[in-house]
Amino acid sequence: MASTTRRMAPEARREQLLDVLADLVLAEGYAAVSIDRVAREARIARTVVYAQFGNLQGLLEALVDRTQRRAIEQVQAVLAGAGERPERADIDALIVAAARTFGEMVVADPRTWRLALLPSDGAPSILRERTEASRGAIREIVQPVIRWITVERGGLEGVEDELAARAVVTLGEDAARLMIADPEAYPPERMAAFTGALLRALRT
Repeated sequence: MASTTRRMAPEARREQLLDVLADLVLAEGYAAVSIDRVAREARIARTVVYAQFGNLQGLLEALVDRTQRRAIEQVQAVLAGAGERPERADIDALIVAAARTFGEMVVADPRTWRLALLPSDGAPSILRERTEASRGAIREIVQPVIRWITVERGGLEGVEDELAARAVVTLGEDAARLMIADPEAYPPERMAAFTGALLRALRT
C-alpha cells in the first residue's frame, strides 16, 4: 500500500508508529498486533514498519522500552527533590509533594502509565521479562530514598528499606490505576491528602 501521508524524518516516523501501536494495544490487546495492522492504521506501506523495527518483535520491544523509559524518567523526576536530601527538610511535606507530583504526571500522561501497568496476558514472554526488569529498576531508584527517609524521619525503626520499596512501588502502581480509571474520583490531591494522613498516623 502506498503511503497517503507526507514524508517524515525517521525518528518522527518511529515515534508515530509507536504511538499507533500503543493505541492499538490499549484498545485491543497484544493479540491484535501485526505489522500489517500497524501499517494499515498508520496508512503507510508495510516496508516502512520493517525498515524501522526489523520485525514484529522489534516493534513490540521498542514500545516496551519507550514506555518503561518514560515511566522511569517520571519516577526519577518525582524523587529528585528528596534525592537532594536538603538539610532540616520537612520529610513528610516532601513525601506528600512527591505523591502529588506523581499523580499529576500519571494524569498528564495516561497512555504511558496504562501501558506500563497493562496486564501482560497475551504479551510475548520477552515483553513480560522487560516489564518486570523495569519494575525492579524503579524499586532500585526508590529504595535509597526510603532508606534516607527512615533515618531522617524517625519513627520507622525496624522497617526494611528493600521491603518498603516494594510496598511503595506496589501502592504507587495501584494508585496510578485508580487515577487512570476514574480521575474524577481519584485526583492527585486526594492521593496526596491520603499520604499526609497516613504519615500523621505513623507519627502517633
